[in-house]
Amino acid sequence: MLIKNIFVENGTEAVDIRVADGKFEKIAANLAPNPGEEVVDCTGCLAIPPFIEPHVHLDTCLTAGDPVWNMSGTLFEGIECWAKRKEKLSKQDVKDRARRAVQMQASNGVQFVRTHVDVTDPTLIAMEGMLELKEELKGIVDIQIVAFPQEGIYANEGTEKLMWEAMEMGCDIAGGMPAAEWLPELARKHVDLVFEIAEKYNVPIDMHIDQSKDMFDRSLEYTAWLTLQKGWGPRVTGGHCTSITYQNQSHAIKVMKLIKEAGMNICTNTQVLAIMGIDAEPRTRGVTRIREMVEMGINVATAQDTICDGFHLYGTGDPLDYGLVGAYTAQYNTPGTAKTIFDMLTTNSMSIFDPDAKYGIEVGNDADLNILDADNIQEALRTRASRPYILRHGKVIASFERKAALL
Repeated sequence: MLIKNIFVENGTEAVDIRVADGKFEKIAANLAPNPGEEVVDCTGCLAIPPFIEPHVHLDTCLTAGDPVWNMSGTLFEGIECWAKRKEKLSKQDVKDRARRAVQMQASNGVQFVRTHVDVTDPTLIAMEGMLELKEELKGIVDIQIVAFPQEGIYANEGTEKLMWEAMEMGCDIAGGMPAAEWLPELARKHVDLVFEIAEKYNVPIDMHIDQSKDMFDRSLEYTAWLTLQKGWGPRVTGGHCTSITYQNQSHAIKVMKLIKEAGMNICTNTQVLAIMGIDAEPRTRGVTRIREMVEMGINVATAQDTICDGFHLYGTGDPLDYGLVGAYTAQYNTPGTAKTIFDMLTTNSMSIFDPDAKYGIEVGNDADLNILDADNIQEALRTRASRPYILRHGKVIASFERKAALL
């Protein structure tokens, strides 16, 4: 395939891209077609690497209102809604809903997905279903599975054993949620256990850290300190990390410096600012310190988190949707900061998914890319542009069209 006249990752000059044997073979201007070669004219379009979804909950997706609605719209009631929904889980139920969600993501250009799967259900039926689905969908997306203790480890008796069992079943990542514990010392013990599990199985760590508005939550700095001491760097990711927003500036700067020194990642989930509770004015945003962390050089990614479940009523699986929300949330309103958002959806997220991956539109890499019907990044975000071609290993696997017409 020869892709003609396309801008690559916000380049100022259009080029041609030749794809052969599943790889990017040549990228240059004015390439002549080979005999019999398929030629696609992409004038006015943008080529970007595939989107990475570094934080989603596929086991809970598409369950909004089943069996009850989250009437407060908050995280805490979301956890209660999910606890009720877990009572009727079956392996097929999990697989069917998660498959639909992954198909939505893939049709939007997502090819790498890290999903947190709740292990506080003693049957581990959701984990069993997701592990099967991971294999079934590997031709469409690469999936990593996080063992996630939604209701805490020590606050929910029996979860420590379930964490070990989930890793034995084949989980890829050790997860955590220390803010679910009743006491600070138990939250620290929670973090210690997650590191112990990760060391035993030689896997990365990806925890929901301090997903609260409590300025006294301190798991983020402790996790960063452990990461620094062990030299784990990008193998450790903190999701949400909202408590730091409510801490005083002096302390927050110290914590962010420690995160930077440790080399760990932060993943913010901007659409679910809706679940962090309703404040009196002036309202807070319920997300981490995006701008300050980016300016400090911390690797910050952004993600969907949840899709139409008891936690979050909305969500489409389209990175351009939550990327645009991220731009507003971080108050990014220039072409340069639009590029920052795109990096959070692509390269920054891949640094979480696989820091050693050969990723990007470069000769010799796998021909994985999205072609967007926009000629620059900010326009792609503004319109949540159509994706006429989504390629995986050089083959078109999907397309997505956003259109409206006057009648």
